[in-house]
Amino acid sequence: CFFQDSTDNFYHLQKPQAHWQDDLSLGHKEDILCIAQCPPTLLATSSYDGEIIVWNMISGRIRHKFHTPVLTSSVYTKTSQAVEASVTQVLFLKTRVMKYESAASSLISNGPQGYVHFWSLFSEDPLVASFTPSREKSMISSIAVTADDSYLYAADKDGNVYVHDIKEYALQDPEQETPKYVNHWRAHINLILSLEVIDEDNILLSCSVDHTVRLWSLAGEYIGTFGQAEPWDIFTPASWKHPMVPYEILIDPQSMPTHPVLEGESPSLQITDKDENIQDTANCHPRFSQVISEGMEEEINKQFSTEASSRR
Repeated sequence: CFFQDSTDNFYHLQKPQAHWQDDLSLGHKEDILCIAQCPPTLLATSSYDGEIIVWNMISGRIRHKFHTPVLTSSVYTKTSQAVEASVTQVLFLKTRVMKYESAASSLISNGPQGYVHFWSLFSEDPLVASFTPSREKSMISSIAVTADDSYLYAADKDGNVYVHDIKEYALQDPEQETPKYVNHWRAHINLILSLEVIDEDNILLSCSVDHTVRLWSLAGEYIGTFGQAEPWDIFTPASWKHPMVPYEILIDPQSMPTHPVLEGESPSLQITDKDENIQDTANCHPRFSQVISEGMEEEINKQFSTEASSRR
């Protein structure tokens, strides 16, 4: 159902239609998980089965229907069930939608297996590009873009935020590469429910299932957590928490840097390799082995003589 939000004129309100005919016959068969609107006439919805439908809000007709791809090689394994194909986030690249008949991608969605998909509304092959922002291939739980559609902010289920430059990305031909990486940081210790770019103030709002809501600069500088004791002013960088990070993120094991020792690899391997090199050298050069043996024997005799003298 759709209503005008203006309170100035009550004489031109259009009563909501009981239903859309296309919705009854060709609409979603599973639960609708997300909805996005692009003025003046476009509406996008996504459902649990991975289906995305773009509607004309005036006529109620379906303009496009997309099916989110799932990598068949990883759908079924011996130890796991089918990969969930649900799409929980869709958004329009509004500056591109206005360029009618353009082959550029103008709709973004998340999807299974940590992918973000770029769709074109005016080309025969609608899927223009796909990539995985998360370094751990984690599910992307929320996406947002700046007002000029230049930067994509993608959040994953581990609480990380990834920033990519998409200004020149997926404009025409299908893209095989990922967009230019800009930055990433850990904003929460658990799944991020929503990201919101506030372009007027150049800040990013994030909220998570860890019961926190935080503000960041668009560059990832930590401004503060709502409810903290110390006040902040978004126009006064000196009041921000940056360069500090939230304490629970600092002590969380997933925030620890990677290192061979931390990952369980023993540094003794280097010593073993060194010993093996010495042994190989000794085998190849018998004289070298003899020198080592003579030197050790001389050292042992010297120590024995010293101890004997001290006893006397």
